[in-house]
Amino acid sequence: MPEAGAGKGPSTPSLRDVPAPSRRALIGWSAALALPAAPLLAGCGSVAPAKADTAGLPVLVAAITSEQDLVARYEAARSAHAELAWLLDPALAHHREHLAVLRRHYVSGSGNRAGEGGRIPPSAPVAPPGGGPRAVLAGLRQAETSAAARLTAAVAKVDAGLAQVLASIGACEAGHAEALGRAS
Repeated sequence: MPEAGAGKGPSTPSLRDVPAPSRRALIGWSAALALPAAPLLAGCGSVAPAKADTAGLPVLVAAITSEQDLVARYEAARSAHAELAWLLDPALAHHREHLAVLRRHYVSGSGNRAGEGGRIPPSAPVAPPGGGPRAVLAGLRQAETSAAARLTAAVAKVDAGLAQVLASIGACEAGHAEALGRAS
């Protein structure tokens, strides 16, 4: 068995065999690498702090109010028709999650600034729905359909981050409406 390294033939060069670059070469490479980044770095010192997006605040407040109303409607429907709990509880849990997500996007104190439409009204009490289970489901389905349509229209009025949230919630509302329609 031949010994390692004892064979004849071309040897691989080591780092010691590679000549060190000159100072001029290093300066040239540094400049070549820095020039494309110069426009990107030029604005770093003059970047103003980001302002809060107050244009979307009325839309966010409307979405929160709508979600509060849906939670109240589901709670009223559930108290009036406990036999529908199997159908209403999952949607009610979704609406509570939606409300929590929307409230996380709300900047506390925004409602104190005049003209921004940022005050969240308290949830209005909802009377127990009249009629039988089918009528209750039909009313909830209509409320879900309306909420989905409002959220879909609102997407065009807000920044991209909030638009994604509203679109996701709107899709969920449409899914609830479909499920309610199949159950009734």
